[in-house]
Amino acid sequence: MVANDEDASKIVDIMCRWLPSTYAYDMMEEIWIEVGQHTDNESLSQTIGLLMTLLYDADNIYYGGPE
Repeated sequence: MVANDEDASKIVDIMCRWLPSTYAYDMMEEIWIEVGQHTDNESLSQTIGLLMTLLYDADNIYYGGPE
């Protein structure tokens, strides 16, 4: 099951409280590259993509979507 917007927003809020935005950004990029692009679990891939989008929107970082 893909995380809903409310749950994903809470996760991003917590990440932004604990990590500098550059760390959170780099961490999500690595998670996407190492896990999101290769998993057979479509829900996981979509959730990672959602978290990335919300994180980048929260910090006004340009994000063109997962590659």
